[in-house]
Amino acid sequence: MVRGGSGSPRRTDEKDFEVIVVDSGSADRTLQIAESFQSKINLKIYKIKPNEFTYPYACNFAAQKASGDFLVYLSGHSVPINSEWLGNGLDNFKEERIAGIYGNIQPLPDASIWEKIYYGFGFFKSKKIISKARIGVLGNTNSIIRKNLWQQHLFDEGLIKGGEDTAWARYFLNKGYLIVRDPKFSVYHSHGLGLFKFLKQVRHWHKISKVA
Repeated sequence: MVRGGSGSPRRTDEKDFEVIVVDSGSADRTLQIAESFQSKINLKIYKIKPNEFTYPYACNFAAQKASGDFLVYLSGHSVPINSEWLGNGLDNFKEERIAGIYGNIQPLPDASIWEKIYYGFGFFKSKKIISKARIGVLGNTNSIIRKNLWQQHLFDEGLIKGGEDTAWARYFLNKGYLIVRDPKFSVYHSHGLGLFKFLKQVRHWHKISKVA
């Protein structure tokens, strides 16, 4: 979560940000790795019970703990494309009408061939666009939103299967705000899913987009 100053966000190289980790009972080395960084950066770890976890609840929980003016969401297995990722994302908020931004998704090296084909098309999405309400808009895989707007309208915790990010974006699009997709804010992200599981996931995305 990033602190701002006099209405304009600060770039990454000012080191003026905090990292909040919300863990719901990970069984790998997530907590140990996170703890190893606590002496190096402003990093806070919060634990919730496994049965408490939903995407919107975790997003709201972290936002409540954040002290910054901008809420930056990055899923646990997403990797920014470069060291300028955060600063490039924050540069979009020079315009007050921008409620949130997100970036493209590129497959990780261990992605399945199906994910590489599907996400690979993001390579051609090299232009920054003003997004319309549609599937995937403002995916919290990698996004930044204004905290003061989140305080006005939290993520819908009734959407327990996901889609809270798209619903949030649509709410503020209807209020006259803008959502930006910036390729400079892209991440590497994939799950290594085979064809059947990947098609199931795509169907799930389309389903929750209609509910949201």
